[in-house]
Amino acid sequence: MKVRIGIIGATIERVPHSIRAFRHWLQNPGVVFVVSASIAFGIVLLDGTLFRIWSLDRDRDRLEQRIEQVKGAIVEKERQIKETGRAEFIERQARERLDLVREGDLVFVFSN
Repeated sequence: MKVRIGIIGATIERVPHSIRAFRHWLQNPGVVFVVSASIAFGIVLLDGTLFRIWSLDRDRDRLEQRIEQVKGAIVEKERQIKETGRAEFIERQARERLDLVREGDLVFVFSN
């Protein structure tokens, strides 16, 4: 919309209020930063990147728990390995797994 002012005949263009408000808004760096950050966050959210980051974090937590479980199992296996060299362990395994008896033991045999 153009308005004619004065005798000189100069014309100036009247800028609508909404455009003036927008230009004024662009002069405020804090507002521009907040809006830009909001748009960037929205793009990341809609892109699925934020979900992938959350999913990877959850997977990392699960893997850390699994690592702790495996470390515990390793400690137990190392204890068992150390025990295998003892004579009591070997005897117990022979009795339990191979059904062997020591000389002088009393053996019961049941018939079906």
